[in-house]
Amino acid sequence: MLRHWLLLGAVTVVSTLYDQRSNGRGDAHNRSSGSSVVLVVSDGLRWQEVFTGADSAILFGDPRSLGGNGDAIRRKFWRSTAGERRAALMPFLWRTVAKSGELAGNRTLSSDVDVTNPMKFSYPGYNEMLVGVPDERIDRNDFGPNPNVTVFEWLNRRAELRGRVAAFGNWDVFSDIFNVRRSGIVLRTTGSKPHDALVQKMVLPYLDKANPRVLFVGFAETDDWGHEGRYDRFLEAAHAVDAYMAELWATLQSNPRYRGNTTLIFTADHGRGRTATDWKHHGQDVAGSGETFIIRLGPGIGPNGERRQSTYVLGDVARATAAALGLAYHVPQPAAAAIGR
Repeated sequence: MLRHWLLLGAVTVVSTLYDQRSNGRGDAHNRSSGSSVVLVVSDGLRWQEVFTGADSAILFGDPRSLGGNGDAIRRKFWRSTAGERRAALMPFLWRTVAKSGELAGNRTLSSDVDVTNPMKFSYPGYNEMLVGVPDERIDRNDFGPNPNVTVFEWLNRRAELRGRVAAFGNWDVFSDIFNVRRSGIVLRTTGSKPHDALVQKMVLPYLDKANPRVLFVGFAETDDWGHEGRYDRFLEAAHAVDAYMAELWATLQSNPRYRGNTTLIFTADHGRGRTATDWKHHGQDVAGSGETFIIRLGPGIGPNGERRQSTYVLGDVARATAAALGLAYHVPQPAAAAIGR
């Protein structure tokens, strides 16, 4: 089954989602020599909120999930239609990205983005996302240094990008996921307690000072508040991530080094449970944990809006990251062992 997904993902890259060679924006060499890419991840954010907004079953369910803030949070995020709800929750995605970019993962439109590692939690998800395939050996968050080469390390090995690859996030485990000691990429984290605002405060000055061409930004409060069972704060965290992306995009477009040649990619490392009972959780035994999304905005990406009748995998993010620079990424080592081989 995994081989089927990998083959399908490879065909997808060539044919639709990641083909940036077709609309007169310049050849691959020009993109590789001047383009940039920013990958933003909101840990454990569900596709349901991204594409349909606040979930009525939770928003009007157990009041403990709203921490005594039920009336206020419903006024802020509840609307009568899914389109209105999602725009209230993530206005940048739906007022800007949806008009000029493309969004995959709305399963109500048969647009599926699937996690293929069996664990369906963070380290295995980030490995799959950044390497391009899952690795059955990575079965816990304290696994240690990643034996696999991520697309960020692969890009940092290229002479024209060396020293221009960086990652920011809340989680100290990113040091292992990116294997910073071996890869040599710049990494800044805020520590063990998620604090997305601190991540944003680190990223913006670094953009201005260092002008990285490949940037990872990892936000984690959506997962943290999800595990705490606080749907009010989960929604607020998702809303804040959308605002951070809007600020990041505006910053990029105001800088002539980035304006018009930078791609933004947005995804999550895993999904969560589908119901008002299990939405707090994720993992191999929680249905819905393997459902995520991939959203892109930038040059060479047509205003395709929401994808329909499409199937992608989380590992396609690695290939999309390289494709934004005009490069064809191939998993550089057999160590990322495909399950079932």
